[in-house]
Amino acid sequence: MKTFKKEYIHYLIALIIGIVIAVALPASNGLTNYGVRVIAIMVPCLYLWLTTNTHWTSLMCLALLVCTQAVEGGPNAIWAGSMGHFVVITVMVYMLLNVCLTETGVINKIAMWFVSRKFIEGRPYAFMTMFFASNVIIGFFVDNLSLAIIYIGIAEVLLKNMGCEKGSPFYTTIMLGTLWGNCLLSICSPIAHALPNIIMGIAEAQVGVHITYAQWLAFGAIYAAIIFVVMMIIMRIWNPDTSAFVNYDVEKVRAETPALSKNGKIASAIFIIVVAFVVVPQIFKTGAVLGYLNSLGVVIPAIFGVVALALIRSDGKPILDVPAAFRKVPWPPVIFAGTVSVLAVPLSSEATGISTWLGNVLRPVIGNMGPTMIVVVLVLLAILMTNFLSNTVTQVLFFSIGAILLANSNYSLAAFAVVIAIASGMATITPSASIVSPFYFAEKHLTMKPILAPNLIFVAACFVICAFIGVPLATAIIG
Repeated sequence: MKTFKKEYIHYLIALIIGIVIAVALPASNGLTNYGVRVIAIMVPCLYLWLTTNTHWTSLMCLALLVCTQAVEGGPNAIWAGSMGHFVVITVMVYMLLNVCLTETGVINKIAMWFVSRKFIEGRPYAFMTMFFASNVIIGFFVDNLSLAIIYIGIAEVLLKNMGCEKGSPFYTTIMLGTLWGNCLLSICSPIAHALPNIIMGIAEAQVGVHITYAQWLAFGAIYAAIIFVVMMIIMRIWNPDTSAFVNYDVEKVRAETPALSKNGKIASAIFIIVVAFVVVPQIFKTGAVLGYLNSLGVVIPAIFGVVALALIRSDGKPILDVPAAFRKVPWPPVIFAGTVSVLAVPLSSEATGISTWLGNVLRPVIGNMGPTMIVVVLVLLAILMTNFLSNTVTQVLFFSIGAILLANSNYSLAAFAVVIAIASGMATITPSASIVSPFYFAEKHLTMKPILAPNLIFVAACFVICAFIGVPLATAIIG
């Protein structure tokens, strides 16, 4: 009952915020009446996303944009820019492929291969390195929610067999490592991950910058490797009690891991082909065939992958039961991604004047800094905000601010888009920091107190690497 009352208080606060903005915010300093309407809708919705949920509130945001005529082009422009945005279809189709990889045992097989190597025997840090590496590598191609569910399940089984209970040092270490790896994946790979796709869409809509999957993956692979090494160093310095690992039996794990089924082999092959058709044409653009494939974008290969898995039958059943798979797709993040994408249009539109207004307001505060210092400050603020609030909202907000402040500089907005996405993904400290955090904290796989010190060290290290290594690396790779 208290929870319901608290939610309704948030609803009331959001309503009051919207009314006050609509009545009190003047259409001046570059801001138009359209801009006031957009802000009066966006700010209360941001508040609700941060305090209540991102599903029906996202749909309500779209309805209010239509009702108030806040976006040029009317309802059709809003539907096309949200549910019709490429981010929505991209995330949805790759999530279908993820369902197939999970149900055919591909992901479990890969994970267990990593932790059943002979050299792990008696070496807890070798086990941790291999287990966390499998989490990062698999996570490059699997959405965060699915990965969290899969790896929490795998870790629980392995830890139970070792005799580790929730709250024990080794249990906490393993769970925290998979959470850190999961947060990396939301930003280092655009395949099946909403955050990179959202920022790529916003960057193209707001400032005309196009970032390819190949560019993002090239940057993400190097950045993930750097952070992974830092992560393992922090684990070693933390030096948790690993005595429970003496009970880990590599041979038993290997013997109990089932062989990959025929369905799993087919699903793996098709997924590899899909990724190749996405990445290879973006790297080698010469020739009519590769040029044509590159023009198709990243969604078409994935759609044909889904079609192939639905057509190919094994034992009389399709390898991918599409209707059943659709029921397992987490729809709230998909809807949220669409709603956030459409908000990029009024933020940069001349009709609303929001970008001009924000620039006029913020320029006296940090606008006189050099471009590099502006990026460092925004990265720091984004990392602080994302550990308490939504990472998606954080990246949209700070990209919009940065795009305005860096507009007249020669700083690469493509590189900035990637860097601010990285900063927004470094969300590990609180139970509300990321979309997967509740899976870890709600079930007491992790509690705040024992992980606070290593978490703070990890986030601080991420800031330094993001600001002083990520920026030049993104500039060199993406331009």
